[in-house]
Amino acid sequence: MPGKLPVSPLISVMSHLISFLEHYSQMQRLQEKALEYRAKLRQEESRRKKQLRVLKRAYRQRMRDKLNLIENLEGIICEQQNIMEKLHNGMKVSSACSLYNTSPVSPTGIHRLVESVNALQGERTKLREEIVDLKQEVEDREKEKQQLACSFHLQIQELKERIQGREEELNQLRTETGVTDSEKRIQNLTVENEGLKQSLSVTQGLLQQLSTISTQPSIILVKENEDLRTKVHHLESSLQEKVEKLMHLEGQIDVLQWRKEEEVRRLDDSIRGLQLSLDTERMRPVDIQYVTKTVEVESPVILKSLAEAEDRNQGLVEQLSSQTERCQRLEDQFRGSEALTTGLRLKISAYESEIEKLKEELLQEISHLEAQKEEAIKEASECSEQHLHQLREQFSGVQMRLTTLQPVLKNMKTNYNSLRSQVRNFSEFYETAIKEARRQISVAVAEVSDANRDLLEKYHQEMLLRKKYHEQLVELKGNIRVLCRVKPITEQEREEGATATAVTTDLHDDTRLLVSYKGKERSFELDKVFLPLATQEEVFQEIEPLVMSCINGYNVCIFAYGQTGSGKTYTMEGSPESPGINQQALRALFKEMEVREDLWKYSVTLSMVEIYNEVIRDLLGKDSQEKLDIKLHPDGSGQLHVPGLTSVEVSSFRRLKKVLLLGRKNRATHCTNMNERSSRSHALLTVTITGTDLTTGTQTSGKLNLVDLAGSERVWKSGAEGERLKEAQNINKSLLALGEVIQALRAKQGHVPFRNSKLTYLLQDSLGKGNKTVMMVQISPLEKNVGETVCSLKFAQRVCKVELGPATRKIDSVTQLEL
Repeated sequence: MPGKLPVSPLISVMSHLISFLEHYSQMQRLQEKALEYRAKLRQEESRRKKQLRVLKRAYRQRMRDKLNLIENLEGIICEQQNIMEKLHNGMKVSSACSLYNTSPVSPTGIHRLVESVNALQGERTKLREEIVDLKQEVEDREKEKQQLACSFHLQIQELKERIQGREEELNQLRTETGVTDSEKRIQNLTVENEGLKQSLSVTQGLLQQLSTISTQPSIILVKENEDLRTKVHHLESSLQEKVEKLMHLEGQIDVLQWRKEEEVRRLDDSIRGLQLSLDTERMRPVDIQYVTKTVEVESPVILKSLAEAEDRNQGLVEQLSSQTERCQRLEDQFRGSEALTTGLRLKISAYESEIEKLKEELLQEISHLEAQKEEAIKEASECSEQHLHQLREQFSGVQMRLTTLQPVLKNMKTNYNSLRSQVRNFSEFYETAIKEARRQISVAVAEVSDANRDLLEKYHQEMLLRKKYHEQLVELKGNIRVLCRVKPITEQEREEGATATAVTTDLHDDTRLLVSYKGKERSFELDKVFLPLATQEEVFQEIEPLVMSCINGYNVCIFAYGQTGSGKTYTMEGSPESPGINQQALRALFKEMEVREDLWKYSVTLSMVEIYNEVIRDLLGKDSQEKLDIKLHPDGSGQLHVPGLTSVEVSSFRRLKKVLLLGRKNRATHCTNMNERSSRSHALLTVTITGTDLTTGTQTSGKLNLVDLAGSERVWKSGAEGERLKEAQNINKSLLALGEVIQALRAKQGHVPFRNSKLTYLLQDSLGKGNKTVMMVQISPLEKNVGETVCSLKFAQRVCKVELGPATRKIDSVTQLEL
């Protein structure tokens, strides 16, 4: 074949290209790893920034504490100034102050304060030196980062030179060969190299960003150091002013103390002179008395001056005592200031120790950060060197592979031409094959659709035949027909968020029903299943033939069964806009009687009873509370009747509607948690039709029993209490008796317990042999009612298997068997 020989070089060229692409992808992965390492470096920088912010906050807190200490010292100085002013004013008032040698203010306390201020200044200089050291360390780290960035730039420049060399080699290969498919691939590789160059430029930009990011913390530190310097300068100036004030106050205190000592010495001298004069006078009492007398006799002026001298002496004594008390108070104040000064010294020493601890912690943290930074830089540099080494090896491998492509390019030209012709022929063959496949698929789909349509039609025909044969079999056996109706969801239930997920119907089979219960799907098969959208007319059409057989002398019973709130009363009675089975059945009967009025004469009697708490009540009687009982008919026929029951003969459907309305009003209904209007009794509507053939005189008697059973309910769910609880218990008891009767009829037992309940006793004629009976089971599709739904369907399946035997027609009061 023509394309067989150059296959091997083409495969080798393609393998070289694929390997080159693999190396290129590996290079991209390495770049991604480099980006990851840079991200880690940024995270480390952010963490260090956070640590620096914490240290700055601690430093600022210490500065605030120092400022508070300075303010406290200023307050003490102000207090001392006030004390000095008070002392100075007191000395001006009286110069004869005190025989005591203690001074109000001790200069040693002020010297101690000055020493503490000097200590704070020394600490400030130490902090300034530490700030300078930190700044030097930041500058060193910036230099290291700049060196690392330079190394990265050199490596990137080397990669650029290598890429440029590869581009020149590719251009040379392009000039040597023609425009082929391989050349196009080489152009693609060139484009990829351009992308690699761009990625390297991006890497360079990231490195520049890293350098700028690394310099930002140092700039911030410099700014903060400048701020701290200004603050320290202000503190120095304020401290200097305070020191000058203290020195000035010291001078004033020294002057005042000297003046006080001089005044005390002068007062001591005067007191000593007065004491000596007093002592000398005491030594000569007679002379003094004599002189005194002489003075009294001779000089009243001297007596007056003596009295004045004594008054002055008394005033000086009082002033001396007041000054003594004043000095005592000043001494107490001075002692208090000394205690305060001692407390401040203790605080200052505590602050100094805490500052020393913080210094040590700061130095340890800085050393730890430096070690981490050096380790991260070392790791990043090692990774970058490894990546660069791998890139060099990859580029060398690519260069070697590209050199091997040159001898293969010539063979690729011929191979390309042959492959292009083959591809052109293959496209034509491919189009024809696709058209043929489409045609065959369309034919097969059409055949399958026709077959499915035929099968569906046959299925529907078989279902109709099955239903017809089943109805005939039920008619022959006399089985109770069971129809199921699924209640639709009301608007109120939709507003409450209820969904119909428990019950599923089969659209192709109207006899099957699927219920999801306790994680399993259960299937139930009945005679007919009505969907939630089924109308009242559709339901009645299913049972209309049985209803019409009542005119011909058959006994027919239709009863609705289900939980409370499942729609039994709606199905049986309906509403004014949508009448139920009761009204539709009676309307159909009257229409049929009108059709036969030329040949037959009919009379219709109607009675309505309810069973409430196992008590039979007449709904059409004058006293609806009167209790009735069930007895055997006195005519000896063996049938049951209710003595005293009101039977109303009706001649038209309009009259019948009024009678039904009266009975409905008298029925007992109450509200429960499960139904707003729940029927609390079993209602039985009995229609007796007697017909007479005008030609032969033959008489027929048929009876139609329409039963609306009370809803079965669970007491804990319906919330029944008191009277409602008693009603629920009686309802459940009667329904349980109905289940026992159904079980006995199904098992064909000799004894059927009809008398266990008034309900079953009253339905004995309807559930006995020779009758046509239909059970309408009502279910709710809601998830919360799935338990009651399953119980109702199980009971319905048991009812399906009950055989009452062939229906018998009553003519001339004689029961005859008709098939």
